[in-house]
Amino acid sequence: MWQIAVPSILANLSTPLLGLSDSFIMGHLPDERYLAAVALGAMFFSILYNGVNFLRMGTTGLAAQAHGRGDELGINQLLLRGFISATAIGLLFVIFQNQLADLFFMFMEAEQNVTSLTAQYFTIRIWGAPFALMNYVASGWLLGMGRAKEVLYIHLYMNISNILLNFLFVYGFDMTADGVALGTVLSESTAFILSAYYVMRHNRKTFKLPLLSTEVLDHIMSATAFKTLFSLNRDIFIRTMCLTLTLASFIILGTRFGTEVLAANAVLMNLQNLTASGLDGFAQAAEVLVGKEIGKKSRENLRNAVIVSSKWAIFTASIFTLFYFILGEPIIHMLTSIETIRTIASEYLIWVIILPLLSIWSFQLDGIFIGATAGSAMRNGMLTSTICYVICIFTLIPLWGNHGLWASYSIFLVMRALTLFYKYPEIEKRAM
Repeated sequence: MWQIAVPSILANLSTPLLGLSDSFIMGHLPDERYLAAVALGAMFFSILYNGVNFLRMGTTGLAAQAHGRGDELGINQLLLRGFISATAIGLLFVIFQNQLADLFFMFMEAEQNVTSLTAQYFTIRIWGAPFALMNYVASGWLLGMGRAKEVLYIHLYMNISNILLNFLFVYGFDMTADGVALGTVLSESTAFILSAYYVMRHNRKTFKLPLLSTEVLDHIMSATAFKTLFSLNRDIFIRTMCLTLTLASFIILGTRFGTEVLAANAVLMNLQNLTASGLDGFAQAAEVLVGKEIGKKSRENLRNAVIVSSKWAIFTASIFTLFYFILGEPIIHMLTSIETIRTIASEYLIWVIILPLLSIWSFQLDGIFIGATAGSAMRNGMLTSTICYVICIFTLIPLWGNHGLWASYSIFLVMRALTLFYKYPEIEKRAM
């Protein structure tokens, strides 16, 4: 568990650290509109990429199960079909970028100077989409093979290079949101070279069947195989879109409270993303271990994997809560020098403090169900949780304003856990 969890945690943490660095860079420019614009732009790509995160999630579960069965042909074909799907979707994003941008800004109520900067960010960063999505597939496949260290190296390279490039473009070349976007595109595209290297190296060292052999390529475009892949991915897609739209609504509804509240929420959500990414390491360990044990049909080992990974995930969530309780305000002051944003963020910090203990259950159960490729249960649970969130939005925001928004998000996370916990016995039956 630790061999998978530790590299996964470090890899995951590098992503929100990128978000925190962007907040730091933009938060120390003379106007809050830069911070708000990058927050909106990053949220847009979070929606876009989370919508197709099944490329990572579905690949991990299916690869782990194929690995448990010793199915080399299936493992290789899964990888190539994933790359084909990722490239096609990424190119569609680039081709229809104007329509996607129009759809996004249709729901925005931010000030004009913020939206113009966000549009500038979007038109640059969208060109990295094919590479970003192929990195999803490579990371999912390597994780399913138990190669979490390689996933760590890919993420570290991509995010550290991104941070350095952002500093270079913003402070070296006097760019703003456009510099952050350009740094992201360059880091995503060059990271794919590293992803491809690790994939080819693992295939060459581990399997007798070459990745691009005739046997692998013969039926690579099989309609039946793609139908099976997208049947699972359809359920994960619906589940992920509900999650993504919930997160998007959180930002969009925050725009109604003004630019300063929007910027403060962005700072706090970066801290919550840090929590989620750290705890997701244990969820990803559960993905791999559960998928492998289902492939082996070992119910006892599956249960042990769930218990061990969950125990340490809960302990780590408690550490996050203590960390934010002690250091939450100093971190906020470090991320931005704008006094009004500091004050507003401090007012709502209590939600970031309690969220690790509320969210750990949904994150961990997500990992278990992804490893079991139980897409329909995840879809149904997320639909129920989203309906509950919508009810809370209409009920709590009029009563408590931005506190109501954070409360609605917290209740949404708890409902995700409850709906999956109810279905957990079905997961153990899959290993019989």
